[in-house]
Amino acid sequence: MDSITVKELAHALSAEAVGNLDISITGAAEPQDAQASLLAIATSESFVARLGEGKAKVALLANGMDWRSLNLEAAIFVDRPRYALAGLTLKLDNNWRQGKAFIHPSAVIDPTSKIASGARIGAFSYIGAGVVIGKNAWLGTHVTLGNGSFVGDDSTLLDGVKLGRNVIIGQRFVAQPGVVIGADGFSYVSKEVAALENVRGTLGDRGDALPQPYHRIHSLGAVQIGDDVELGANSCVDRGTIRDTIIGSGCKVDNLAQIGHNVRIGNNCLICAQVGIAGSSTLGDNVVLGGQTGVSDNLFVGSNVITGGATKVLANVPAGRVMLGYPAMKMQTQLDIYKNLRRLPALVKEFARLKSENQNKD
Repeated sequence: MDSITVKELAHALSAEAVGNLDISITGAAEPQDAQASLLAIATSESFVARLGEGKAKVALLANGMDWRSLNLEAAIFVDRPRYALAGLTLKLDNNWRQGKAFIHPSAVIDPTSKIASGARIGAFSYIGAGVVIGKNAWLGTHVTLGNGSFVGDDSTLLDGVKLGRNVIIGQRFVAQPGVVIGADGFSYVSKEVAALENVRGTLGDRGDALPQPYHRIHSLGAVQIGDDVELGANSCVDRGTIRDTIIGSGCKVDNLAQIGHNVRIGNNCLICAQVGIAGSSTLGDNVVLGGQTGVSDNLFVGSNVITGGATKVLANVPAGRVMLGYPAMKMQTQLDIYKNLRRLPALVKEFARLKSENQNKD
């Protein structure tokens, strides 16, 4: 799409449009950077104040704003501006899923695989034995689909994505570059009880365990991913040891996240950048893990839990809790502790003063 009229864009967003609805829009920009052919995103008062710095004729505004006083020729009004950006950016993204149905001649495709109509497979991709690719799936360059894997309809696997054997992906899946799904889990064991096991069991005592080598526990399970899931660049999902690792429908995972073996994640969860979820832990529905949150192994995090950035979850978390800190605790409790720590130097000085006064009285 090279351009779209104000009328067409408003219709796509189910939004109200006013002014000259035939103006063509070629993209979007913040108000101060918007040229005449671009839609200015001016959905807050701070952005509106900068409209005069640019050359926009059309702006996206929050309901109730006075567009006539802003020297605009047209405006599109929305109730929830940030939500409107989802539809707006999709409509204006000229680089999304470029290219018609096509299989690049350099792609290596096993003859037992099944590729539905409308699929696109980029250069130097590898499609293993028994793979099923759904309708209108879009694969970039250097994508690898292991034997027996399944990719649902309308899915998008960008450059360098790798699926291990028997991975099952639902519909409308999106994987950013470098995603790896279905590598072996991090599972190792020593012949005798190791110091690590003693430390974990006693919370600090190594015992008399001797150093010894570790042996791999192979991963016999796979990975199942529901519909409408997105994985950020270079994120990894390990296959299960015996049972499958499962990610529910509607989950969105940011860049560089690590989801360990046997993990089970419910529906509509948000997993932010650099989160690590250790093996065999379970998340309920609508969980939000802030950036760099760590979840230890074999834990349960209930539905609707939210963690702040860099939170370290070392114990089960009941549904609905908002957690922060290391170790994770209720956010308000953590904030109270932080406030009290900041007061501590003054309290120490006050204590020293009172102690000195008492000693002088004696």
